[in-house]
Amino acid sequence: MNKASMIWIDWKLAGKSLAREWMNRFFMFFLLGGFLLLLLASHGINRFLSEQWVVNAVLRLNVSAAEGAGIASKARKLPAVRSVVYKDPEAAWSEFLADYPGLESLRLEGDNPVPGYLHIRLLPERLTAEDIAGVENALKPLPQVEKVFTGAKTLPRLLKVRGWVNLSLWVLFGILSSILFFMCVLQEAARARALRADFSFLAERGVSHAAIMTGRAVGSALVAGLLVLPAIGAAWLLSIAAAGRFPILSSVLGPVEEVVRSGGFPFVVLYLAAVPCLIFVASLYGWRASKIQTHRK
Repeated sequence: MNKASMIWIDWKLAGKSLAREWMNRFFMFFLLGGFLLLLLASHGINRFLSEQWVVNAVLRLNVSAAEGAGIASKARKLPAVRSVVYKDPEAAWSEFLADYPGLESLRLEGDNPVPGYLHIRLLPERLTAEDIAGVENALKPLPQVEKVFTGAKTLPRLLKVRGWVNLSLWVLFGILSSILFFMCVLQEAARARALRADFSFLAERGVSHAAIMTGRAVGSALVAGLLVLPAIGAAWLLSIAAAGRFPILSSVLGPVEEVVRSGGFPFVVLYLAAVPCLIFVASLYGWRASKIQTHRK
């Protein structure tokens, strides 16, 4: 037999069982790839925190709606800022009455006593003490700004917890990857033992066990490479569909398109390249675990 035929030897000898095995692996590639996409899109729990953590800039009472809108426009151009919502004095007054009904008389005694304000949210990857301080330093010197509230006192503790949670999520991804690897090792070893007689038959006719072992590993890596791309593509499409159907997912996990915008695409490429390599190594380990001799008989 030539080297090319060694690549597909398992498919020739146990095609049906191998097809079921690869269907299960496709599902595992799908789950692991989806987990990776969500981690990259959400930056761990950064997106959730960026939705909850808001910098409020309260404007002075004499600032007009036009001036407030201009300051909001400038704030949106800050590199760490994701969104700015400006509430002019009239909108702020309406919110005040909704929270404290019955105080309409305050305005009868004079002008609107409630100033306008900016509601600022940062990019998930820019939710750091330095970037929040940068937003504060950009707004605080403006004469139209009365006060900037950043919650800086509780921020260091929150960021420390965030770091540990994000690290835990990546550790979980590593654990799941390891489980996938060792499951493939067990599957490869079990299949090698099941086909031991066929491999011995080939060895008796001059085919070395080393050639069989390497050919099987190359074949497994090729199939993994063919399956991992549609698997992560399916995870990508499902994430987009789920975010469209359940908006809360988009706000917490983020649109999966963020993977490209935030520089996470190289990690996706690394995943696509790593899976076939890991399956290749798993096949080699599986062969050795099957206790089949690697020399020619």
